[in-house]
Amino acid sequence: MALLLMGMFVFSSCEKDEDADLTEEVQNIVEIASSDDSFSTLVSALSKANLATTLQGSGPFTVFAPTNDAFDQLFDDLGVSDLDDLSAAALTPILLYHVLSGQALSTNLSSGFVSTLSPGPEDTKVSLQVELGSVILNGSAQVTSADIMASNGVIHVIDEVLLPPDLVDIALNNSDFSILVQAIVKAELTDALLGDGPFTVFAPTNDAFEDLFTSLGVSGIADLTKAQLEPILLYHVVSGNISSGDLSSGDVSTLQGDNITINVGTNITINGTANVVFADIQATNGIVHVIDEVLLMEEPGTIVDIASADANFSSLVAALVKANLAGTLAGDGPFTVFAPTNAAFDQLFADLGISGLNDLSAEALTPILLYHVVSGSVMSTDLTSGFTGTLSPGPGETKVSLQVEVGSVILNGSAQVTNADIMASNGVIHVIDEVLLPPDVVDIALNNANFSILVEAVVKAELVEALQDDGPFTVFAPTNDAFEDLFTSLGVSGIEDLTKEQLEPILLYHVVSGNVLSGDLSSGDVPTLHGDNISVNVGSTVTINGTSNVILVDIQGTNGVVHVIDEVLLPH
Repeated sequence: MALLLMGMFVFSSCEKDEDADLTEEVQNIVEIASSDDSFSTLVSALSKANLATTLQGSGPFTVFAPTNDAFDQLFDDLGVSDLDDLSAAALTPILLYHVLSGQALSTNLSSGFVSTLSPGPEDTKVSLQVELGSVILNGSAQVTSADIMASNGVIHVIDEVLLPPDLVDIALNNSDFSILVQAIVKAELTDALLGDGPFTVFAPTNDAFEDLFTSLGVSGIADLTKAQLEPILLYHVVSGNISSGDLSSGDVSTLQGDNITINVGTNITINGTANVVFADIQATNGIVHVIDEVLLMEEPGTIVDIASADANFSSLVAALVKANLAGTLAGDGPFTVFAPTNAAFDQLFADLGISGLNDLSAEALTPILLYHVVSGSVMSTDLTSGFTGTLSPGPGETKVSLQVEVGSVILNGSAQVTNADIMASNGVIHVIDEVLLPPDVVDIALNNANFSILVEAVVKAELVEALQDDGPFTVFAPTNDAFEDLFTSLGVSGIEDLTKEQLEPILLYHVVSGNVLSGDLSSGDVPTLHGDNISVNVGSTVTINGTSNVILVDIQGTNGVVHVIDEVLLPH
């Protein structure tokens, strides 16, 4: 009897142990996380995002579970205090990015990219990068404990909260794209590729870039300019989220403007030689396909070739030929050309009261055309407000200045750049809606709103014709603010309170004979067209008569040079 009772006890104890084991085995992912204090933040986040029920479902799921410490680091990185500062909408894609469909034990993982449950564009799922060995996710997060089995999947503990990557993050997280990242940063395209998109990026590997450097005879990204890199990189980006299964053979327009040619066969090639070696890395704002060659556009023609191929520039091309400048602008350069359209030339002809190019000589056209050309290849993003020298000749060996206002890019106060950054083999073309005429010293004032009072004064003093003479003249030009200070000191409201007789000597006192550049100024007394001397002092700055400062120098006109001053000079 005792033996029977003992047997019953043993059986009963074993039965209880088996029940306990069964109870542990049937715990789901959320129950396991809830029973471990290390995951309290994760459990709270799941609850806030209404995802706890999902991960209690049948699954199976693979969950990469961040610890509380990992969440604390996330809060520091984001500059928030805790979960209360993150909405359910913000948490949902982050949490789902830690979940894979199916049960993937650590021994079943392989290096590469896997789809998570985090939503990407157009019903896609954002990719997670896995590196085997110690198991690293997205280049930095480490699996610290693997294969915690649940009734509805498996948990791997990680030491970092993973954020769903955008296209730039995909490149940053992968060491094989380190040169691509350098190129994107140097070309200042990071913000563009962080945009909503979606974009499809054909991403060259480091080996692909090394092959490019060899072919170009350069050592690396350091030897390529922003202006060179930007069109190359944009040539690798297509609008839309196009997975490999949706690619089809044919030409596709890129963000650079030129087409790439895709061929879909047993494998996928771009432009006949670049192979897609890994496809469908999904980001939050687009998709990446890895390629083994850097794509290059066909070499563009020269500035003259491009203009000749566009009917909108037929007048410009005809003018260049007539002035014997076509050969110059087909040369090595580089040049930056502000190219007027046919409509702009038609307006010029109307303004001049002529019928067309036949009424303008080569000698008349040459300085006009050269006034549209700047030495060097200057992209629109490199333009700055101010004055720049053109190739149009001024007095002596000088070059006439062009005024640039950035923003919508306005030249000489009225001509607008309507299409920028058309790359040529020997420079860049910016299309403009007006033919620019090389300015004399009066035009320089007319073109600049900051000299509007000076213009009123010159007109009232009837000095326009005198200052449009051959000269050359050096003009110390007071700004509007300088004139306002004068009006205050004189107790008048404006130019209307001053007579021609009062204005004429004041204005002529600002003009010196000769084309004297700032580098040629020296300390001493200089006679003016008024007759009295001005006293120039050249030191760390240039001052006139002890109190007036030269604040901008060497604005070159066809008949003289302008230096801007901050005070109206008064004759003795």
